[in-house]
Amino acid sequence: MDAADSFAALHRDIVDGPLLPRRQWQEVASAIDRAGGGAIVTRLRDAAQCSGSDQVDAWLDVFFTKKRTLRGSLLTKPCRSRNPSLAGRFDEEAGRLEGLIARRRALVVRDRTVALVHVATAVSAAYRREKAERGLLDYDDLIVHTLAMLNRVSAGWVHYKLDRGVDHVLIDEAQDTSPSQWEIVAHLIAEFSAGAGARGPITRTVFAVGDEKQSIFSFQGAAPREFDHRRRQLQRDFVAAGLKFDPIAFNYSFRSGAAILHAVDQVFQDAGIFHSIHAQDTPPLHQALEDAGRSLIDLWDLTEHDQKQDIEGWRAPFDGVAVTSAEVKLARRVEGEIRRLIGDGTLTGPNGRRRLLRFGDVLVLVRKRGAVFNAVIQALKHANIPVAGADRLKLTEHIAIIDLMNLTDALLLPADDLALAVALKRPLFGLDDDDLFKLGHDREGTLRQALEAQAAGNARFDEARGRLVACEVRAQESPFAFYAWVLGDGGRARMLRRLGPEANDALDEFLELALSYETKAPASLQGFMAWLRAADTEVKRDMEISRDEVRVMTVHGAKGLEAPVVFLVDTTTSPTDRPKLPLIDMGEAAGDVVVWAGSRDEDPPVVGEARARMLAEVEDEYRRLLYVAMTRAADRLIIGGYLARNRSEVRELSWYDLIDKGLRASGLKEEVIDSPVGRVRRFTRGDGADEEVVAAGRGEARAELPTWLREGVVDVIDGCELRPSSSEEEDEVPAAPQTRTREEADVARLDAVRRGTLAHRLLQSLPDLDPSRRPGAALEFLARNAPDWSQALCQRVVDQVLAVIENPSFAPVFCAGSRAEVSIIGRLEREGRSAVLVSGQIDRLVVGDGEVLIVDYKTNQRPPVPVTEAPRAYVRQLALYRAVLAALYPSHQVRAALLWTEIPELVEVPHASLDAALEAVLRRWEPLVRPGLALAGHHGSCHVRFWSWKRQLETELLRELLSGSGARHRAGHPKGCNGECSAIGLCGRNTL
Repeated sequence: MDAADSFAALHRDIVDGPLLPRRQWQEVASAIDRAGGGAIVTRLRDAAQCSGSDQVDAWLDVFFTKKRTLRGSLLTKPCRSRNPSLAGRFDEEAGRLEGLIARRRALVVRDRTVALVHVATAVSAAYRREKAERGLLDYDDLIVHTLAMLNRVSAGWVHYKLDRGVDHVLIDEAQDTSPSQWEIVAHLIAEFSAGAGARGPITRTVFAVGDEKQSIFSFQGAAPREFDHRRRQLQRDFVAAGLKFDPIAFNYSFRSGAAILHAVDQVFQDAGIFHSIHAQDTPPLHQALEDAGRSLIDLWDLTEHDQKQDIEGWRAPFDGVAVTSAEVKLARRVEGEIRRLIGDGTLTGPNGRRRLLRFGDVLVLVRKRGAVFNAVIQALKHANIPVAGADRLKLTEHIAIIDLMNLTDALLLPADDLALAVALKRPLFGLDDDDLFKLGHDREGTLRQALEAQAAGNARFDEARGRLVACEVRAQESPFAFYAWVLGDGGRARMLRRLGPEANDALDEFLELALSYETKAPASLQGFMAWLRAADTEVKRDMEISRDEVRVMTVHGAKGLEAPVVFLVDTTTSPTDRPKLPLIDMGEAAGDVVVWAGSRDEDPPVVGEARARMLAEVEDEYRRLLYVAMTRAADRLIIGGYLARNRSEVRELSWYDLIDKGLRASGLKEEVIDSPVGRVRRFTRGDGADEEVVAAGRGEARAELPTWLREGVVDVIDGCELRPSSSEEEDEVPAAPQTRTREEADVARLDAVRRGTLAHRLLQSLPDLDPSRRPGAALEFLARNAPDWSQALCQRVVDQVLAVIENPSFAPVFCAGSRAEVSIIGRLEREGRSAVLVSGQIDRLVVGDGEVLIVDYKTNQRPPVPVTEAPRAYVRQLALYRAVLAALYPSHQVRAALLWTEIPELVEVPHASLDAALEAVLRRWEPLVRPGLALAGHHGSCHVRFWSWKRQLETELLRELLSGSGARHRAGHPKGCNGECSAIGLCGRNTL
């Protein structure tokens, strides 16, 4: 095809050829009709009636099908026998038109590509201009400019400097190195094999580490064949220079067991398959280490869709995946298998160091994020199995970020009822559908106005209104300050309770973006929202962090990771999935030109050949991706899959098909297991090496319990620590009225805690201020930290605190030299036993001449009656403080008092009560400990804490404990228990 070719000239050639020009079409149609020509007569006459490009297509329809393949028979046998010369002209015309069709398709591809080049050139120019104006370079720029500099003759001084300073080059992940990067390396090491050079006797080396079988990043420019080409080039150069070249093959696997490695070898045994993953002429062979753990492969039957129900359109869900779909059924099977493996006490690890399997030892891999990817994560979450969430996520598509964005939209535009409704229903405000209906139904104004109007008569609405008002006040701050306050004021905790811990990644990234935005643009919420929506940021989770969570990710994301148990669940999809915009690389022969092709049926021959080469490369990477996926597993490789609705059998040469064929020919021992959810074909080596892991999977293997569990428990401990300020026993204050619901009681308790915390803060700081400044400072403090409080409540709290500070009776407490919030730590000696560490914080401490006064604030809204009868927890707390300070001030008299702020009244605790409380605490602090287990009594409260034991040991551990030392506790309460011990089953009060 010539560059000057045009559609107009080509169309004239098609319809006005030398054999059957269009002026003869009617005449030819009549001749064929008289000879009994059939359907071709109609097509000829239709073509004669058309004009323009329609006539061209109509003429081609005479000879070819819609896909432009030659029709089986152009003329009937009677017509051919009566008019053989006309039949010959038709056959020659068909042959001529085939060449013109190819030219026409080439012109279509040419013009489409030219249009794309014009658009791409403009976009590229704008992108380069933007980078130049900002003084920025992207990663590709660094490679291109570096290579251009090294290619210039004028850059000889650069080569000289590099040659003087580079002695050793290390290339890691060499299989993913692009050709341009290899060119840079070639320039850096050009002098390594060029004679003595300028470095004297120094031996200069190149160390390249890579495995072309794991080259799966072609979309980043990686060319796996380039690795083998460069390896051979380096070998030729170094050998020619008389230097050592030492290729090392990595045949040993430090990860997988023998059965899994044998299965990998068999899957890639066929020449047509192993040539896809490496350039060698022999299939890959792998060897396991001698201490490699047992391994097996489970091949599940494919999951099929249930029969689709006929649901009316208005009833059918518009989003989500049906629970009867094959993807959801497969996800549930994965969830059930994970739960079974953990529950049965499956063992993992190398020989001699076997341990129990954890959730963090499980990795679920997919080819791409899709329906089965989301279904697995949802199934694990619904089953309360810890899961790390998606390895990548679009930040603006995460539900937690959507909540924050809707809240921001509602604050920026109060009339945006939809944004406010979404925000109110989310965890930040906690309203439900019924609440929204009450607010929205029959309203005359905006939803915001309805919330204001109904807040007075509804506690939930009033709380939501208060929080919304606080957000409106804070929205005047910078984006980072605003969102940090929203999340820090309980917002993050509410979101995590609803969405799970994986939301932390999105929230942290969101705060990071808000802080980054403030360094680039004016700090406004409106600007940040516009920038965030335009940026479309994607977050990548760090899946290498060792958390006890199941990881679900793509094979690309799992590169470099490993796990004892690996599930492959996306094994039946097509290897030739391509984007909707087919850009075809024509190859080196055509100058590495890229063209924009149409459908495969419309390809010119040369484009069709290039497309076939590209599809072959895609299938090669598809198989390398399978190799990477299979070699992530150490002990168990579990293969599942599902049939698409439009297929009745598995795709040929899909992952599932390749694995199935490889396992059938592997020689591994096959065992068929029928389960309620489907058949499992289990493959092991069959030499007894895999018996332990199979038995453990059936719950038959038991871990040997340590001998110390059967010994008596002794009460020896070092460094016991008491924290009086955080006692585990609740304050002994009157309970809330029984007329309250549990939810109302919880809310009242939280309000009381919050009120007490703020009152403590005021009692700490206000005494240091001038009396005239105290009221205003206190109100400002409450406005910032309790914006949802009414003005009357704030004033009441301030009046109460000031009444305490300014009360003449309490003058010694707030006198000059007194200190607030004093942290103390000390050691209390015990005769015949180890010392007890005490740490805490004193609300107010006054040290005078010969006397020390300890004051502890109590903000209980219902103080005990009479107030002199303080709860034991309060007295115990003061007794410990007094004991520590008595050692610090041996010549002073140490007194302790409680300051009831609600009354207000200062009550000094008698010395006799403090001495008795201290003796009781030290006597009852008799913890029972063993490595990994602690039984500790806090004033008649025993708690069992398991620090490092797995699920399989818990039942046996408690059974042994209760049948041994626990028997003495059931017969009689522990020393100092006074019948209040609440240990599990130890005193007959509670049972196991």
